[in-house]
Order: sequence, then structure tokens, then C-alpha cells
Amino acid sequence: MNVFFIENGIDGLLSSIYFSFEKKILPDKVTDGNGYQQELTDSEFYIKTDMEKANKIADSLTRYGGYDVIRRIKSCMLSCEPNAFLYAFRFAYKTLYYKKDLSGALSDKTISDFVFTEQKVWAEAHRIKGFLRFSESHGGVIYARYSPDNDVTELIAPHFLKRLSGLSFVIHDIKRNKIAVSDGFNVLLDKTELPASFVPSERETAFADLFKTYYREINIEERKNTKQQNSYMPKRYRKYMPETYET
Repeated sequence: MNVFFIENGIDGLLSSIYFSFEKKILPDKVTDGNGYQQELTDSEFYIKTDMEKANKIADSLTRYGGYDVIRRIKSCMLSCEPNAFLYAFRFAYKTLYYKKDLSGALSDKTISDFVFTEQKVWAEAHRIKGFLRFSESHGGVIYARYSPDNDVTELIAPHFLKRLSGLSFVIHDIKRNKIAVSDGFNVLLDKTELPASFVPSERETAFADLFKTYYREINIEERKNTKQQNSYMPKRYRKYMPETYET
């Protein structure tokens, strides 16, 4: 099995595509090393990121696949699906091979794997925009912690930069130890080893208690519909939502 090891996200993937065309080698797996378990039959190729080559591939992809093809490939790579990098690679490779936009050819498994994986990432990002809860810390920082299935922090951060215009905030993905930090005008994405500790301000505690009371009081026990509630508000998102008094 041919295994391509890449670095630097999208630029590493684009460099690996150049390598694949140049060496006439196709991968059976593409990985950055996280979660990879070596097998005796694996042939490993460690591909260094080359920005000149990556830019050439990006230009060609844009020419044949459309102006947003790079964004779509990056989105697919944010998926929790173990083969997400491979799906992104195969879609990009095939686009270049046939020199046309193939994103509508869903009967082709290579294309459908990519499209459905990308759609799942954006679907979760859309849900998170409604489920993410910001709280005011004791130090005055507006902070939100969550643990999404997919690595969507960079997708949702621009939305909250607009929504919280002028306010500083922190979005903390505790599953991946990633944060988005904003001064109210710009957003910086980074890794962090800081614990997800949070001490609410007195005002935040009062509002959270009020929110919980409201949530509890509007509930009609006799009309409880757990199936519908879980559909509209999945359990996996409730842990850091103050109105859900049960965890």
C-alpha cells in the first residue's frame, strides 16, 4: 500500500499531487501522521511541502475545477473521516486528469466520497453557529468551548467575527486543543495546551441561571418529545450549553 505523508495541510496535499503526477505513483492513503498505524506491506513516501509546486497545482485546479475548488478541498480535509485526505487527493487528482469540474458526477464513488464528506463538514459548521454559547469570564473575556465532530473552528470563526463585531472573544475546541482568538477585528487560529478552565463572572452566572429557569419553565412534561428534541438539539452539543441543565 502506498502511503503519502504530507505536512502543512492544503499546501502539503497540493505538493503531494504534483509528486504523484511527476513520479506516476498513486497513494492508497494520504496522512499527516496522526492516527497512522504502519503495516508491513506499506510503501511510505514523505513529501515535503513545496510552495512553487503547490501554487502550480492550485492554479490548474482553479482553472479546471472552478474558483472555489481549493476552498472545497480544504473543507473536506477538516473532516473527522479517517480517509478525508485521500478523498480530497483523489478528487483533485481526477479534476486535473480530466481537466474539468467533476463535482456533479456523484455516480462516481471518488466524487461522491469527496462531496458527501465536504457537505458533512459544512453541515456541522452551520449547526455549530446556532449551538455555540459564549460566556463572560471572571476576567471579562467572552469565551466559548466546544468539542465538534469535525475540525470546523476556522470555518465558524469568521461568522462570529461579524456577529460579535468589535468584541474580543475566544473559541476553544477542546477535542483538538485548537483556539480562535479575536481582538474584535481579526482572528488568529492556533494550537493550545491550556486547560479548558472557565470561571464565569457574577453577571454571567446570573444570566445562565435565568436561562436555565426559562428553559425549564417552558417545558411541558406531558408533551415531552425526546426524539424531536434530540433531532433539533443533538446530545453531543449540549455539554457546554447553559440552558440544558441536564448533561
